[in-house]
Amino acid sequence: MKRFIANNIILGKLTMKINSPFQMNDWEIEKLLKVVLAIQLVVWGAIGLDALGLKVPIIRQFIGFIYLIFAPGILILRILKLHKLGNIETTLYTIGLSLAILMSTGFFMNMVYPFFGISRPISLIPLISTISIVLLVLCILSYVRDKDFANPSFIDTKEIFFLPVLFLCLIPFMAIFGTYLVNFYHNNVILMVMIVVIALVALSIGFDKFIPKNLYPLAIWVMAISLIWHTTLISSYINVCDVVSEYFASNLIINNAFWDWKIYGNYNAVLSNIMLAPIFHHICNLELTWVFKIIYPSLFSLVSVGAYFIFLNETKNNKIAFFSSFLLVSVAPFFGEVALIPKQTTAEIFLVLLFMLMLTNTMNEMKKSFLMIVFGASLIVSHYGTAYLVMFSLIFTLIFLFLIENQTINDIWRGIYFAFEKESLSIANDSNTQNKAMSLNFVLLYIAIAVTWYIYVSSSSTFNQIIHMVDYAINSVLSEILNPEYSRGMYMITKGLGSPLHSICRYFYLATQFFIVVGLIKTLLKNKNKKLKCGDIYIGLCIYFFILLLAAIVHTGLSAMDPRRLYHISLITLAPISVIGGLTICEVIYGIFKRSWVNKGVKYSLHVLSVFFAIFLLFSTGFIYEVAKDHPGSISISQESIKRLGDITDKASFYGGYIIMENVLSGKWVAKNMKNNEKIYRGDFVQGYPSLTIYGGMDEKDIQSFDNTTENIGSGYIQLSYANIVEEIGSSWYNPLQIRRSYNFTDVNPLLAYKCSIYDNGGSEILWS
Repeated sequence: MKRFIANNIILGKLTMKINSPFQMNDWEIEKLLKVVLAIQLVVWGAIGLDALGLKVPIIRQFIGFIYLIFAPGILILRILKLHKLGNIETTLYTIGLSLAILMSTGFFMNMVYPFFGISRPISLIPLISTISIVLLVLCILSYVRDKDFANPSFIDTKEIFFLPVLFLCLIPFMAIFGTYLVNFYHNNVILMVMIVVIALVALSIGFDKFIPKNLYPLAIWVMAISLIWHTTLISSYINVCDVVSEYFASNLIINNAFWDWKIYGNYNAVLSNIMLAPIFHHICNLELTWVFKIIYPSLFSLVSVGAYFIFLNETKNNKIAFFSSFLLVSVAPFFGEVALIPKQTTAEIFLVLLFMLMLTNTMNEMKKSFLMIVFGASLIVSHYGTAYLVMFSLIFTLIFLFLIENQTINDIWRGIYFAFEKESLSIANDSNTQNKAMSLNFVLLYIAIAVTWYIYVSSSSTFNQIIHMVDYAINSVLSEILNPEYSRGMYMITKGLGSPLHSICRYFYLATQFFIVVGLIKTLLKNKNKKLKCGDIYIGLCIYFFILLLAAIVHTGLSAMDPRRLYHISLITLAPISVIGGLTICEVIYGIFKRSWVNKGVKYSLHVLSVFFAIFLLFSTGFIYEVAKDHPGSISISQESIKRLGDITDKASFYGGYIIMENVLSGKWVAKNMKNNEKIYRGDFVQGYPSLTIYGGMDEKDIQSFDNTTENIGSGYIQLSYANIVEEIGSSWYNPLQIRRSYNFTDVNPLLAYKCSIYDNGGSEILWS
């Protein structure tokens, strides 16, 4: 008997499998409902313990997060009877549906509950009660609809403890511990090692070493979330960006427990931060700062996985899909700017989900149409800029599909292709049922929702902005497009200092853009290789974003976003085109130098490209500049170098994006003690002035800036920042080029003469004028 038990234990160790957590939509319905209800009970229990003063660290934050982003979505998948989707689709659709449910539930509560006497609907008790009721209803519907299905998938436990898996999972922990060391011990060693490790992972995949193909999605995700966290987890305060205004709008909802949808302002028009941030704050008992530094960036990291899925579907090549995704996460805007803008991060999640549905055929048309409407509407209410870019992309692609399916135009295309390839090709004949996803009805519905929402919400502030932008583009494109003062898009995408290393980085970015040009030409004229064959909708989207990116490079006024953010969002479609372009150039080199070092064939072109992208990452993260001490600018790995070795421009840029504790303390003090209707003046420009607005609670309208060109400072308070006092530098915003102009702060000493110091903490000072 003992031998029998021992043999079974050994056999169990060798063959033990567990239900895949990513395939919960394929579990037995009873087991799924037990898990969902158990999580709900734990959340209620954690909230109850907190109310009694018995706070258990981490539990409420972690379980509350899982509860909010998985439970609603997985139940809707069961109601729709969507099964056997695969881990990536199941996970992303689940999270997307959950976010959509949370936004719509919060919106419903805000608009309806006041009629029943609940004046503070966006507060803890109404939120948890309503979300719980919604989940119970979804549980009942999922049981009734899908109680007979059960086909659970399994994960071999040996795969979990597979050495490459364990190695990849260490990288996010390096980001966490690395930022901890930077924040409290000013030591960047772990973050520097982490960046090198990520580059080595890319090289190993390029050379077919260590990481198998089935782990490419995991590799991309750990790279994405590690690079994001290595930026967002720096400092105990938020990093300065558009998030300052988003914080202010979200905090207003939390304080009032109600959303006044009539308040004018773009940031008041998007549910991504108006509803999601308060919900995560209340349910997870998480400070708003950490909602923006952890929750939104963590969700945003999944965009990389969705992009990998799209790229693999279009190229049918794992390595091209991997390096396309690697390019997406390696560009500085991905982890340095967009990850800090909650409204855009949320919108990009729905953007990727929408493109996944449009470009694949894993479900029937009715269910696909329903999900497209849900994700499209959610995208619209998440971010006005992304919503309108996608709206125009849908219109353009619909026209593109019509043109290529027109027989006369298709015959002309075949003639052009025949002239280049000596063989005929009909793009329309290669169209599959995927094209049905791009229907006129869906595009018209998307336009109707977008226009209606932004006309009626926030007093049409965003709609007016879009109209102004379009009018400006039409009136200025001919008169100013060649004006060098305004043709600044290329500078902003590849911006850097004039040092040799910064110039090399600029050439790397230019190379990726040149790859796009080459890749798009090849895709259009040589779309016959099955491994590189792309669908019509995808081709249309690529052409649209290429034209848009080209227009923004020439003239940034043509876009609602700055070119860096636009370049990033364009890569969600154009990244594979760039990789294909890079491979094409390698093939050309092979054709020219057949007898040289590349004579072993085209299969080594990916080796060359992997080296290129690895070096590109080292430049993009600022690793190279930190090692060479050449104008380092990363707030994550170069803080000490900037303070010790940076010039006045480097320091002004650093203090313009990094919140210093001394500034926060002085901001809180002056906000608490200042007289009513008084102004406060700042000698350096920081977007949104968070030390005064976010942490001091002041209105930005009461804050004015001065610099070395100011002739006189009016009566009121003057906040001297850490940069002013310790570094003796000031800065102001120079609009024509959207760059920070720095100056020696001692130049304004005459303006500060005879001003009375009323607060001083050693790093920041308050003067009375």
